[in-house]
Amino acid sequence: MSETALSYTSLPDYVLAELVKNGDDKAFNELSVRYIGTIGRIARKFSAEGYEHNDFVQEGLIGLLHSCRNFNFDKSVSFSTYMSIVIERRFISIIRSSNTARKIPRSNIVFIDEIDDSIEDVTQGPEEQLMLREHISLLFERLADILSNMEFKILMLYGNGFSYSQISNRLSVSEKSVDNALQRARRKISAHNFS
Repeated sequence: MSETALSYTSLPDYVLAELVKNGDDKAFNELSVRYIGTIGRIARKFSAEGYEHNDFVQEGLIGLLHSCRNFNFDKSVSFSTYMSIVIERRFISIIRSSNTARKIPRSNIVFIDEIDDSIEDVTQGPEEQLMLREHISLLFERLADILSNMEFKILMLYGNGFSYSQISNRLSVSEKSVDNALQRARRKISAHNFS
């Protein structure tokens, strides 16, 4: 099937995850749009000193990418369940790290330069994390370019875990207007070429 014939919005999550695993940015963008609300709702449950809600949303998008790379369709769990668990564990890890860093006396901290080079790094490298953060930042900039001001505001509030009624109250619009704006945003994003 040619890429132009491929309709990302009609593909199931596990297929999109497989495409993301193979480096397809459009598939990641589609999953980001599908799950930005879920990520925002999960992020609202967590807080840590030095982290804002938007930091957790960005970390959640990184967790979404990890979910795509590690998801195994042969297992009996859905992608959305798997992704939610990965993101929650990521947030818990951030909070634990934040709390642990405050408890360790500075004199006991071993700096990266002092660690033996033979230790294998099994975590994502700083360059890869930086590139991913830049990709997410560019994604938000491009969303702001293709969406109307109201559509972008509503999408960001929805992504931050606000319900339709909360968005409606906050922006003084009807819940139907919120739903319509999200549907228009989804169509615009799907039609826009993010490659």
